[in-house]
Amino acid sequence: MLNRAPKSTSLNRLINRKTEEIHPPAPPLVEESKSFGTEDLIRCWDAYAETIEKEIHLKNTMLSCKPLLLENAHFEVRVHNPMQEEELIGHSLQLLKTLREQLSNSKIQMHIRIDDSGEKKRAYTDIEKYELLCQINPLLSKLKDEFDLSFE
Repeated sequence: MLNRAPKSTSLNRLINRKTEEIHPPAPPLVEESKSFGTEDLIRCWDAYAETIEKEIHLKNTMLSCKPLLLENAHFEVRVHNPMQEEELIGHSLQLLKTLREQLSNSKIQMHIRIDDSGEKKRAYTDIEKYELLCQINPLLSKLKDEFDLSFE
């Protein structure tokens, strides 16, 4: 006669084993914080933009709106409209992952801001066009007065 303890199986043990097989524990995150400059950031930014083939709006946004390095691995991107902001936000996970890998800095953060200050004022009417041209060349108003010109 054998003297051994009966084998039993616990449901909790089986469940834990299956979840370990499905979701292996994540490797510990290694925090890298290698310093980098604006030139390095722009170089990696442009390199990522060149790899984009199907997302034309994103590529054009990245090529026209360069990042500005702030402090502590944070950078800002000034875009021209909300559509460009949405494009960058929609692709920010992959973009930041790539930048963090290439620049060896896991603390990189991106801030997006819509820049309204660079927006050009459009002149539609004759008077608006005249005023805009007078700002460029003030002698135009002297010419108008000298020859007694009007907009009618």
